[in-house]
Amino acid sequence: MRKSTSNKYIELITGIALVLVIWIAIALAMDETTMIFPDPWKTMAETIRLLGKPYTWSCIGNTFLRMIIGFCIAFGCAIVLGLLAGNIPFLRGVFKPMIEVLKSIPTAALVFMFLVLVGARKAPILLVILISFPILYEAVVGGITNIDRSIMMAARVDGAKGLRLFTRIQLPSIASYLSVGIASSFGLSFKIEIMAEILTGDTKNGLGSAILAAQRNDPSNMVPIFAYSLIAIVFVAIVSIITHFAKKSLLAHQ
Repeated sequence: MRKSTSNKYIELITGIALVLVIWIAIALAMDETTMIFPDPWKTMAETIRLLGKPYTWSCIGNTFLRMIIGFCIAFGCAIVLGLLAGNIPFLRGVFKPMIEVLKSIPTAALVFMFLVLVGARKAPILLVILISFPILYEAVVGGITNIDRSIMMAARVDGAKGLRLFTRIQLPSIASYLSVGIASSFGLSFKIEIMAEILTGDTKNGLGSAILAAQRNDPSNMVPIFAYSLIAIVFVAIVSIITHFAKKSLLAHQ
């Protein structure tokens, strides 16, 4: 077990080192450390500078808040509709075309549509809902439909039904699938929120609007844009680590 954990850390460190080497190589090949492709050191220095400003933390907080609102709405809808579809095959068939459309529709098209329908402030939230909902919905449905039928039959023979059947059989199965769905969709939702803020161009105090403002301020200087992007990457990485350990804890208690 210790050897396996040690190997994972070695792989992680090696992977990060590889990314840095490629980043440095591209910056050197372009021979342009600021205007087009800044090197890691300038980017990290700018990141530290930006993290010392209250404005940056305000942007992080606002982006996270809007993303959480959208994600929680998507999560609630996925639980309700996923439970219905998982237990009623007819509804699963009815919902399938809608889910496929949501998975296939271009994200940029949704942004422009929501800009017209609800305005720039609400468009990113709606986009997060529609992007994360299919992933979470399929996780819930998968958790129910992949339960061994013999287990369900045995539970019913023992008198389990309704809420008891759900809490003892379905909920643990849903939880393991849903943890994977959350891990997959949470980081994606954060990226989608930032992209929507950039495309709408009118979302107050978010990482996306900060990136857009930096680009408009000085189009020739990409360092702030890389720095804000690095902040987003680190934030998503922290959330992914927390989700990973939460998933391991959940599986260990099942």
